[in-house]
Amino acid sequence: MLINFVPMKKHLIILALFCFVGSIHAQTTKVHGNLGVQNVHIIVTDTKQGTVSDAKGNYTLLLPNNNKRVNLLYSCIGYQDTVVSLTPKQLQTRTVNVSFRMRPKNYALEEVTVMENKPEIAYHEKLISLEAYEINEMGLYMIVYRRSGNALLHLTLDMDTLSILPIGRKFERLYKDVYGQIHLISYDSTYQIGHRQLGDTYLDAELFYGMTHRDFYRIMGNNAAATDSIFVIATYGDGAQELYYHYFKKGDPNAYLLEYTFDQEGLDLVENIRKFGLGGIIPPPPIYDPVFAVGDSLVLFNFEADKIEFFDQNAQIIGETPIKFHRDVKWNGKRPMKNTWNRMILMDGTKKKFYAVFLEESILVLKKINLKTGETKEVARLSGFQFVLLPRVNNGLLYFMYHTGDTHSKALYQMDIE
Repeated sequence: MLINFVPMKKHLIILALFCFVGSIHAQTTKVHGNLGVQNVHIIVTDTKQGTVSDAKGNYTLLLPNNNKRVNLLYSCIGYQDTVVSLTPKQLQTRTVNVSFRMRPKNYALEEVTVMENKPEIAYHEKLISLEAYEINEMGLYMIVYRRSGNALLHLTLDMDTLSILPIGRKFERLYKDVYGQIHLISYDSTYQIGHRQLGDTYLDAELFYGMTHRDFYRIMGNNAAATDSIFVIATYGDGAQELYYHYFKKGDPNAYLLEYTFDQEGLDLVENIRKFGLGGIIPPPPIYDPVFAVGDSLVLFNFEADKIEFFDQNAQIIGETPIKFHRDVKWNGKRPMKNTWNRMILMDGTKKKFYAVFLEESILVLKKINLKTGETKEVARLSGFQFVLLPRVNNGLLYFMYHTGDTHSKALYQMDIE
């Protein structure tokens, strides 16, 4: 059955654009050097200030002059972390050269837990490359590239093909909205995928409600969650370090505040960038505090406040659970160990369970979240599958895309995690 779009009020996403490159404040020290390795992350510990080495291993970082010791953490996949301490005296000079060679890690054999279930190919054909997929209650939808032309496939979860719809080459992405409807996305237009109904039978997949890319994101871009009684939108503020969740009640045009979250450290960094320019500072990424509809209730992962919040059908808070799996771990109470959480939460809508995605040496590790305690338990480790694409969980199965062999072709894999 098709769901029509309900016109919503326009809500602007407030994004701070950092374009200040001008002069650097006079009271700064230029730290530079060569590490012999590209993509080394250099971070000022206990802050979000940092930079990344270029293709030749060179880097530059601007630090404010102060009377405190500054520790720089150098980290890169496949290499040992290194901490360099700069004294207040060094920070009073105009430039400081810190150059060394990153040391490769020595991977000793560790105790390995053998898991009974392993990923297996769910869908793959030699002459077809899977480019995107999404899952809802109607089955599985795929964008595939073929020699005879691109197509949208609709399959059952047993991988039986229900319909094949030819599409243009410009379509490269699928988007699942808060109602569970799936949309076909290109660089300039979008369509909702739907089915006409004849009695109790659903016909082949068709494309409906075509609109421009711009109009689609104006209508759908800040939609966050929806139940039968309330609709939630998300709006970023001040460098995307603030996040406002507002909700609408059914039949009521007024917006009400559900929750406001913010990252104070990120706000401070945004303010410093405004004052002194970008320099060698990496702007902080948008804060990530996702909200999900579970039946008539809402579950909000408020990572900035270290808790999961639960709301009833009237958007009233009914409980909280503390969480810490997203935070850096202190080693011997001193040096923080880098957290491998990949800023991603997956929901199994069928089982109503939640999973945190971790990335350890480019290997995806999936951990189930206990909503009552906030603790996590590992349920899948995709050893042998580096940089998997589009992980999803549905009905106790983990799905993901992965390249097959030495070709550019991609296949769909699945793994039982129950």
